[in-house]
Amino acid sequence: MGILDEFDPKRDGWSFENFTTADLSWDLYRRTYLAINPTENVIESPLDVAFYQIFKGCAAQGNCGGISVLALALFRFGGYMGYGSPAFFYAGGANGPDRTDLYEALNIMQARQFSAPGIRNFVDVVKAGQLNDGHAAFTRIQGGLASGDYHVLSVSNGLFGDAAHTIVPYRAEFIGSQRVLHVWNSNRPYDAFPHHYDNDLNKIVITGPTQWRYDQGDGGTAYDGSNNGWFFAIPTSLIRHKGRQPISASFVLTSLTLLFVSGTGSVAQIEDDQGRRLFTGAREHELRGDLETAEDRRLTGVAPWPWMGGLGGDRPGELYVVEQPEGSRPLTVTVKGGDYTLQQLSRDQLTELAQQDGRVAVDQIRLDGVGADVNLAIRTGAARRRFDVRYVKAETAGRWQGVRVRNALVTDDVVRVRVPAGGTSVEVSAGDKPREVDVEFERGRGKRLSTSTLGSQRLPGGKVLVAEPGKWTAVRTTKKR
Repeated sequence: MGILDEFDPKRDGWSFENFTTADLSWDLYRRTYLAINPTENVIESPLDVAFYQIFKGCAAQGNCGGISVLALALFRFGGYMGYGSPAFFYAGGANGPDRTDLYEALNIMQARQFSAPGIRNFVDVVKAGQLNDGHAAFTRIQGGLASGDYHVLSVSNGLFGDAAHTIVPYRAEFIGSQRVLHVWNSNRPYDAFPHHYDNDLNKIVITGPTQWRYDQGDGGTAYDGSNNGWFFAIPTSLIRHKGRQPISASFVLTSLTLLFVSGTGSVAQIEDDQGRRLFTGAREHELRGDLETAEDRRLTGVAPWPWMGGLGGDRPGELYVVEQPEGSRPLTVTVKGGDYTLQQLSRDQLTELAQQDGRVAVDQIRLDGVGADVNLAIRTGAARRRFDVRYVKAETAGRWQGVRVRNALVTDDVVRVRVPAGGTSVEVSAGDKPREVDVEFERGRGKRLSTSTLGSQRLPGGKVLVAEPGKWTAVRTTKKR
């Protein structure tokens, strides 16, 4: 397209509607990022498998991000990923495109919201206090339109992205004192909703940083800045390219941590030892107004990820992005529920806690250490509750060390698990009541998994159990391909 051309919703938007994809396959995962193992194999690539638990659900609420980014790529370059402009050429309907290959390409572009630069952009927006800032978003979009680095716009009505949606702003103009964005919306393709565009209903009027509104009409969600949701711009240059997934071994984002809670648990609070907290109280959180804003109480460097799908529905889990330097203050995560898994993922390592008895209770998990010794402490509001803890440390490609502490009983005391740097030993302690835990060390060497199973270990009351691997036994080898 020429530099003076403008994105035309009728020509450059897809003819089909936004669609959901319940779970993305491992093959799509491999095609989305560089250096992903060809198969879903916990022996060869445990960190890839861990991040896949986040990745696979990112289109469950819709593919608006991928649809928007690929539409702009076709418009900007005349073609991308083997598809040519104009986008309206490709047929489809309410369930997405007719072509399977295009369907998968849109899945891939949707998942690239988790690119390291995309996450970096989100963290920078959080730091700048611009998650819901119409003026800041307008300025970035206007600059992108002028330079050719087009942006997509993320909007929502709630803390975790109530119907969080990604749309294409293709014109930015001042009308009097108002800033106005004209947008193309994958929920409203021109073929099915020509009146949305012909009647100039596809515009967002911004009268202040949090005074903006976009009504999709036809029974769709109306987005309003007063709902304290999201309104921020994302340069497509950051998220359309294939790169490494953000917790890859030796990746550059050394201070990045992801906290992911899946299953039936939900996060009620995240706080540090000084009482700084993410939320104003321990309850169900839906509005961005639930975030603590008082300077003396606000927890910085932690933000909930906005699942961008555009069609609403259940989220695949709760994801929090944490950016704190190594050796920074510990965080305590309060989780309400049962049958849940809490994962802490960072460069080269995974700490995972699984609660599996199904009873609803409130648990507090204190996480201390990324990049050095890892310390985890568990409290529960239940009379008694059992947890499994796993730690994995990647060394080099295809080589990793890990340990599992299973069946840890927590009553009215605290169970602590410490893994010194490298994962070659483990320390477990509790209160004054003795108990037993099962300990197993693991190590992966290419296609071979070896374990050192110590079995049930007695944990004396008030003392620390120190366990190291004994005899290693090769238990599984992947087949050669």
